[in-house]
Amino acid sequence: MAMIKKTSLLARQRVEEIDTAAAGRIGARLRSSRRQKNMTLDELAEATGLNKGFLSRIEKDAKAPSIATVMKLSRALDIPVARLFGEQIDDSDIHLIRTANHKPEDDPINGYSFVPLSPAGSDRRNEAFLMTPPRHFSEATHAEHAGEEMLYVLSGRIEVKFVDRSVAMSAGDYLQFPGHLVHHVRRIGANATVLIVISRD
Repeated sequence: MAMIKKTSLLARQRVEEIDTAAAGRIGARLRSSRRQKNMTLDELAEATGLNKGFLSRIEKDAKAPSIATVMKLSRALDIPVARLFGEQIDDSDIHLIRTANHKPEDDPINGYSFVPLSPAGSDRRNEAFLMTPPRHFSEATHAEHAGEEMLYVLSGRIEVKFVDRSVAMSAGDYLQFPGHLVHHVRRIGANATVLIVISRD
């Protein structure tokens, strides 16, 4: 018991050493940590005994939490207080894929391949991958989804087809549009590589 009290005291002293003004800017880190734990706002509210609306305002940086509140959040999420204040980075926050680790997934029937770049996990709000589009439009190239889609042509030429128009793109061209627009992508020529990012926020 004495050890627990001592640890709690040291944690509180550590928090108090941090500029308390930083407590008003923890929103994005709190939201990210909560999502990494696959917790909803309701679950975090229950775990901390705090009001859901209050937690939502903290995540939006519309409310500055007290030091006691930050410590409650730290315990409920099982993360160091320093991480909420941005003084410590979790390994999972930084995702790096080296060229040597690219693992293309091929569809020889439909003639395209792609390389997933984003980490696995349903909590991710952005999905990125490299794609070599097929030569021809087909049902396999049909796409329609939530969020925004962004395409950047790394090499070659491609064509993006919408219901009432087509857009030809060359290396260095960038295109962005709502994902709910029905679209198809194909390459023009022997080879083409496209960076595609889908944002679901």
